[in-house]
Amino acid sequence: MTSTGWDPDEELAQMLSTAVGPEPAPPPLEDQHRQRSDHRRPRPAHTLDSGQQVTPVTVLVATIAACAVAMLGWSIAYSYNQLCTIASMVLPSPLAQWWPLTVYGPWFVAALSILRASLQHRTARRSWGVILVASATAVALCISNSAYSLLSMVIVGIPPITALVCFRELVGQISSKYRPRHAAPGKEPSGRG
Repeated sequence: MTSTGWDPDEELAQMLSTAVGPEPAPPPLEDQHRQRSDHRRPRPAHTLDSGQQVTPVTVLVATIAACAVAMLGWSIAYSYNQLCTIASMVLPSPLAQWWPLTVYGPWFVAALSILRASLQHRTARRSWGVILVASATAVALCISNSAYSLLSMVIVGIPPITALVCFRELVGQISSKYRPRHAAPGKEPSGRG
């Protein structure tokens, strides 16, 4: 301390010496190697109570399937309303509400057949034909009732096509999920002799 009782330089030096303190020692090389190898290991997937692993791919597939189901439902509901409007021009109102089932009834039955066939690893050509005919009928009826501008034809014609495309994607998700992983196309299983 100086004669005045306070030395700012000395106080600043004391503050800096206590604040800096000793530098920490670098970690040993073994710890650095272990930390680097931990970054390279794949992270374990989350597991459900049933023991199944949930990976990002599983979440992505589930999201795609949920979006396909949502778009499928919306497309059919929109087309169903269009077909009800068309039928109400000719039929009484209570009957017109049920008339679209003549188009979408076979569509749903064929869809269930296709889902069953994909789970059993079989083809369902006849059911796909029924779905294509029902979808084409819905598109033709919706377009024939629209105003004759290109935009209105596209607006009312796309939902039945969207329903068909979404259903196809949904079937693709289901059939790829249950496809055996050991069977590669074009290769014979080894070990026969």
